[in-house]
Amino acid sequence: MKTWSCILFVISVIFPGNGGFLENPDSDDGEDELMIGLVEIVKSLDIKNLVIFLPTENSTYNIDKFIQNVHERQLQSVNFFNPDDYFSHILQCKSDSIETTSLIFSEPSEIIPEIQDRVLDHRLNLFMFYWGSRNLPRKGSFSLKEPLKVVILTTPRPNVLRVYYNQATPDGNGILTLVNWYDGNSLGLFKVPVLPSPAEVYQNFRERVLYIPVIHSPPWHFVVYRNESLDNDTFPLDDYDDLETNFKVIGGRDDNLLKLLAKKMNFRYEYIDPPERTQGSAIGSSDNLSFSGGLGLLQRREANLLLGDIAITSERSKAVEFSFFTLVDSGAFVTHAPRRLSEALALVRPFRLNVWPALIFTVIVSGPVLYLVIAMPQWWQKTSKKTKDREVFHHMDYIEEMSYGVRRRMQPGIFTSTSTLPGNLLERCIWFTINLFLKQSASLPYGGNRARFVSSILWLSATYILGDFYSAQLTSQLARPAREAPINDLYRLETAMKWNGYELYVERQSASLAILENGTEIFHRLHSMMKAQNHHSNESYLISSIEEGVYMVMMSDRKVVLGGRETLFFNMKRYGMKKFQLSEKLYTRYSAVAVPNGCPFLDSLNKVIIHLFEGGILDRMTNEEYEKMFDSTKTKTPKEEVPKTSKEKKPSNEEEHRLKPVSLKLLQGAFYTLLIGYILSGIVLVLECEWKKPRRKATKVLMRVFKNCFKFLKTVLRQMWSWIKDEIENCFNDEHENNN
Repeated sequence: MKTWSCILFVISVIFPGNGGFLENPDSDDGEDELMIGLVEIVKSLDIKNLVIFLPTENSTYNIDKFIQNVHERQLQSVNFFNPDDYFSHILQCKSDSIETTSLIFSEPSEIIPEIQDRVLDHRLNLFMFYWGSRNLPRKGSFSLKEPLKVVILTTPRPNVLRVYYNQATPDGNGILTLVNWYDGNSLGLFKVPVLPSPAEVYQNFRERVLYIPVIHSPPWHFVVYRNESLDNDTFPLDDYDDLETNFKVIGGRDDNLLKLLAKKMNFRYEYIDPPERTQGSAIGSSDNLSFSGGLGLLQRREANLLLGDIAITSERSKAVEFSFFTLVDSGAFVTHAPRRLSEALALVRPFRLNVWPALIFTVIVSGPVLYLVIAMPQWWQKTSKKTKDREVFHHMDYIEEMSYGVRRRMQPGIFTSTSTLPGNLLERCIWFTINLFLKQSASLPYGGNRARFVSSILWLSATYILGDFYSAQLTSQLARPAREAPINDLYRLETAMKWNGYELYVERQSASLAILENGTEIFHRLHSMMKAQNHHSNESYLISSIEEGVYMVMMSDRKVVLGGRETLFFNMKRYGMKKFQLSEKLYTRYSAVAVPNGCPFLDSLNKVIIHLFEGGILDRMTNEEYEKMFDSTKTKTPKEEVPKTSKEKKPSNEEEHRLKPVSLKLLQGAFYTLLIGYILSGIVLVLECEWKKPRRKATKVLMRVFKNCFKFLKTVLRQMWSWIKDEIENCFNDEHENNN
């Protein structure tokens, strides 16, 4: 026994780092036992495919026998001898989300740096190293930090394999821990499965510190920064000066969610300020894609989690991974609330654009149609007399209309003679229909039954259809004043930006900006118009937060902000919903917790988030943020600022907004119409005087009267314009003095 120990010692000195069956062809029994141990370990991993990598082709002694034993246990294997082929295979499996287990017969210090340089360290890839060493590799020779998964097998004595694993503890430092062993003499494999499950390891983080970037984005995170103007009534900062950092997180939905996750998974966290204080945008080509901001910290594995309104996109999925969604949101944009339309056009507003053509066509055609109804029997009678040599021929329907030479008593303005029609019958019919539609008194242009029947139909249509419907529409619109058509879809937004001077804004380095940049059709056109907005800088259409954009929309009626619907809705609630108009849902978007690519505790995190989502806790936390916001603004309502000694009951803001007394302003359209009628009547009178040329003295007197009236009107208008101009200048001067 001592002799055998001396031989092993000499072999270990001559061949340092090697002590297994690959370089010892004389010990067949030891090789068989170690081979059986390796097969048992691989079999207990519960895998279907095994990737075997031998860096040198000269070290294939008895490797075929090992592969044969692997296949006998219904395991498939892929063998590689070229490092490039092996790494290409692992990269392809990673891109296809295929879990791989590799058995590498080489020293870890030679392979692990290459794995990390090629970014193959992922929770789906497990690397098992066996090179026949009795001891673990020297500390400091390489790093085994997350998410690299490494198993190192050692042979401290013959027929014994020890299994060391770097993710046996949730600290993330990559310390190799003994988790299992194989004793070929008597015991075999100590326990099954060989490696601890990640769900068990990362169920309890043992107060591990996680670094989390945070961005000010209500209602998800409320962050205040040093040396910035703050509303101390809303955000109390009593202990802010004692902080070492330049910011402070004072609440938010995701801040509460993070506290709940930390309590459930037993970890501590520390907020960090990301570069540029943004989520991050893509930089570079699709082959070499990098991110800035908070996502860049995750991509470089300088942070562990990123919460907030982090939308899931294809570009972001290439750099980081996302948990189960914490919010099902949609894209939308917000504009200023539609303004009230002028009451001057209230009389014509009931007739929409699609009604005006039909109405005008009816008024124009009614007169000629009435003329044809009257004249057609006369034309037919003359034609029949010519063809039948003046044969007297009549019909019962025309007895009352045809007199055949019998003279009847004529009413003034009514013609019943069938022999001749008045020369101005067409003008009489047109004038009669115009008077009828304008609800003026008029006499029939002809006394026939057909003319009376058609006139009755026109009168009923003008009275009960146009008149009553118009009165009802006018009454309803005067009771509820009309407003502008809301801008609630992308096509109306495009039209408003093109013709009405609207300006579109979007949050810097957000998913909404990526959708505009990478979108097609209308998204591409909106992005081009947004970039073409006339501003001092090229990126003036980018805003730092949605809160800033909603405030801009409140202060101006030509601003538009694109973002997440929930975030927009929350900020609209803060400033007052009646001041804004929220569009329809443009596209569906999912927000989730972002983690570094290949994060080992993603499954444990998903398990907790799914329980919170199914239990309705996430929705409840969101609703609580709305309630807190309502409570913070409740004390500032004008109703509660009224002193208690006042016994008068004053209406609230909503009642003052809805209930208003009727004034002449609502009826100003009628006065404008009357004024237009007077002007048209005067113009017609002047034209008639000039056309018919009555007495010259009367014409001169009328022209003198019109000139004097015109001069008086011109003087009045000039005085009104000067008064309005002075009032506007005074208002601007007062506002400027108040600002100073």
